Amino acid sequence: MSRWLYFLVALAVFILDRVSKMIVEAQLPLHQSQTVIEGFFDLTHTRNTGVAFGFFANSESSWMPQLLTLISGIALLVILAFSLRNSSRNWKLQLGLMLVLGGAAGNLYDRLLHGYVTDFIEMYYRSYHWPTFNMADSSISIGIGLLLLETLTQQAHPDASEVR
Repeated sequence: MSRWLYFLVALAVFILDRVSKMIVEAQLPLHQSQTVIEGFFDLTHTRNTGVAFGFFANSESSWMPQLLTLISGIALLVILAFSLRNSSRNWKLQLGLMLVLGGAAGNLYDRLLHGYVTDFIEMYYRSYHWPTFNMADSSISIGIGLLLLETLTQQAHPDASEVR
């Protein structure tokens, strides 16, 4: 697949994330929920000042938002560089990187614009609740899964077992 098609995947993820957040922000008041599947899935409008799944959200540190934004920006550059340094024929690697890139860009956009990330997908079963997340977080998780799959299934180089 052409490298540009992979970049279109990242762009599509970014757009889907932005549009979904804009709809939630316009249609669902902050801290309100709308049941989608009773006992399993709600749309719940929240704001996350931390990282994935709310880690560091309760930090009292005044520099934490700037640090998280800086780390996110650096991560985007590293992902982009890693993608460009590897073959576009390795679809699991490239697709995984672009899913992570698109999701990370969506959340970074929120951080730069608002200082927080809009989350709205709430999954639960009885008293077990997964932290609220968004489309970007889903894309990042799927991308990391593909990268792990690629790492676990990649073929060793023929000379990798030789000791020199």
